[in-house]
Amino acid sequence: MSDFQCKFYLLDSAETLECKEGNAEYVVKIADRPFPDSLLSFVYYDINSWEPRFHEADRALMEFYQSRDAKCLKPVQKLLDDFKDGHPYFFYLWLDWSNRLKQATPDCKNPTKLLPHKELAHVPSNLATMQQQILRLFQTVLDASITDVDFSVRVQAYEQAPSLQKFDFQPMKISLEFVGEKQFTEVLYPQGMYDLIDFSLRKCVQEKIMMRTCKNCGKYFALTVHGSTEYCSRVFDSRGRTCKEVGAMRQYVQSHAQDELLKIYRREYKRRFAWIRAGKISQEAFSAWSKEAQREKEKCENGKISQGEFAQWLKR
Repeated sequence: MSDFQCKFYLLDSAETLECKEGNAEYVVKIADRPFPDSLLSFVYYDINSWEPRFHEADRALMEFYQSRDAKCLKPVQKLLDDFKDGHPYFFYLWLDWSNRLKQATPDCKNPTKLLPHKELAHVPSNLATMQQQILRLFQTVLDASITDVDFSVRVQAYEQAPSLQKFDFQPMKISLEFVGEKQFTEVLYPQGMYDLIDFSLRKCVQEKIMMRTCKNCGKYFALTVHGSTEYCSRVFDSRGRTCKEVGAMRQYVQSHAQDELLKIYRREYKRRFAWIRAGKISQEAFSAWSKEAQREKEKCENGKISQGEFAQWLKR
């Protein structure tokens, strides 16, 4: 049915999808950032927003079955054209179905086999299910916070979970080839869009790429460089600042605030300590004040009272 061939591979931490369709060749760099950022961006992609468009395409296909009018297929092609720009993984779906639509002439013998409407209609729900399954694998197998359970034990526990909760890894056509500048690597020949996701996820498991939730946005990111980092490099706000930049600023502000808090406390502590020598206060009274001041300082550090309120308390 298809007049094209694709291959997908990981080389020097970059994912590449190469496709040939007749005389046309496509080379799609899956992500500007290193592997597995493409998989992570897919996991958090808002696929549910596409449901209405896919339902519209589903109705258009069923109308084509009845009328064989090529105009019915225009909404389907428009959907594919728009959808492929949503994420690099979706490029294969565009190429596959665009190729099928070209073959869908008014006299085609079996349009339901060539353009199965349910296959297209179920794309959003299938992808949403995969997103949840991948997140569960991150949480139970690849989460870096799990330090007291061996990796193999985590994998075994994951495999014992109910089948609907597990990612359904499928047999795939994979070979070892020279690609790029004559470098030897695993090459996937995908039979569908889902194979790209499957291949990327199994690479994460095979290479034991650990994940951590960002302290700023709460999303998973891969610990591929510095294992101690707590923030991801996603763009976080409208100003283009990343979580790392926002996190660094937040840490600076918190550190500066704590320094100021300590200065205020030490200044008052020294002043009252001097009262003991001057006979203005007893050692017992100073100790009682010191304990209470520590409690108030902890309240301030935990955000229960403001720094100004703590300063006012010290003055009293």
